[in-house]
Amino acid sequence: MRLDLHIHSRHSDGRDDVEDILRMAAKGGLAGLSITDHNTLDGSIAARKAVRKLGLDLIIIMGAEISTRDGHLLALGIEELPPRDRSAEETIEIVHELGGIAIAPHPYHPFRHSLWRIPPVDAIEVFNSRHFVGAANGLAYWQARRRGLAMVAGSDSHVRETVGLGVTEVFADDPEGILPAIKAGKTRIIGKRTPTSVLAGQLGRRIGRIPIMRRL
Repeated sequence: MRLDLHIHSRHSDGRDDVEDILRMAAKGGLAGLSITDHNTLDGSIAARKAVRKLGLDLIIIMGAEISTRDGHLLALGIEELPPRDRSAEETIEIVHELGGIAIAPHPYHPFRHSLWRIPPVDAIEVFNSRHFVGAANGLAYWQARRRGLAMVAGSDSHVRETVGLGVTEVFADDPEGILPAIKAGKTRIIGKRTPTSVLAGQLGRRIGRIPIMRRL
C-alpha cells in the first residue's frame, strides 16, 4: 500500500481543502493518506467524511502533528487528540495509550520545530519532501538504521500539488495491519523533493500574511 503519512490542510497551515487533497491523492494512485494538521484532528475527521461523500477508494489514517516541548511529533491512528506542550516522552506514552503510533517528523531540520534528539518513537520520517538540501533526511536515515527503528516518508504537503511526493509503501494485507506493519519496519521509502518554485511560493504567502508593522 502506497501512503502519504504527512499532509496539512486548511484546518491548520495548509492551503487547500481536504476534498481537493483527497482528489489529488486518488489521482496520484495512493492507497491512502493521513491528514496531520497541527494540534487538531479536524482535517482527519473531514477526510474520513469526505472520502465517503466523494466515493473515493482511499484509506484514511486519523492523525495530527503534535507540538511537544521538544519539537513536533506525528501521532497516527488516534481518535482523540493528545495534549500539547508535554515532553516528547510523555506525548508518546499518551499516543500509545490512545492506540496510536508516534513518528518523529523531519528530525534535525532547522526552522521546522524539529526534534533534535530521537525519543522512543515507533518510527522516524527519514524522507521529508520539503527538505531543500537533504542533509537532515540523511541524518534521520542514519539514526533510524543505527537504532533499528522503522522508517517512513512524508510529503509534508501544504499544497495539493505536492501530495504524494513522500510515499511510504507499507507491506500490510489490510488497513488494520498498516500501523503494526509500520512499527515492524515493513516499509519502503519512495520520494521526490518538493520543487523549489513551490517552496518559494509557500514562503511568499507566509511573508504576505505577516502584518506590515511586524515586517518593519
